Amino acid sequence: MQAATSEKEQNVDFSGVPIEALESLRLRLTQLTHSLNKLQTEMKSAQMSNWVSIQSQVNIIFTQLASLSATLSTYSETLSKTVVYPLPEFPTTEQESLLTTLLRKKPLPEVTDWIEESKQKSTDILLKDDEALTQWALSSTVDQRKGYEFKGFHTKKELEAGDTEDNDFNVMGAPGVNQTTKYSVDELLKLMYQGTVPEH
Repeated sequence: MQAATSEKEQNVDFSGVPIEALESLRLRLTQLTHSLNKLQTEMKSAQMSNWVSIQSQVNIIFTQLASLSATLSTYSETLSKTVVYPLPEFPTTEQESLLTTLLRKKPLPEVTDWIEESKQKSTDILLKDDEALTQWALSSTVDQRKGYEFKGFHTKKELEAGDTEDNDFNVMGAPGVNQTTKYSVDELLKLMYQGTVPEH
């Protein structure tokens, strides 16, 4: 009986199976499933993980989703022409639920809901929905801008008070500095990070 089964399995023609595409997708989906399970475990744990760890895990998931999307795009033509069907030896009675899932052409109802919700959120994000936040951000920016001059090293309040004697510094106007001298990269970096005036 086993020999007959082996013979039948050997006679199956797998030349039309897009093995490369399916293996690439299987690898991407396995990685994504593992990462999602790991994140779910971290979120359900009694002690909340460090936010850096969670952010790192989310970034990995985003990268894997992008990789999966790129793989689907690469093999889209092949996959669109691929038809899945069970072999005669497949145990349809015992594995009916699995077979139904594998042969299902439409997404599951919850997946359809996710897709519709994502589409709605991506199209319904309008400025008027965040009007209060936008107004607050604008007024805060204006208020903060009023307190600074945005040139030199002093705030508007310091300039009005005349407190600009100690650290006022202008490279081009510094005494003893030749304005036509070219400085090396190291000298410019020392000036920027240490405040050391180049000696020329």
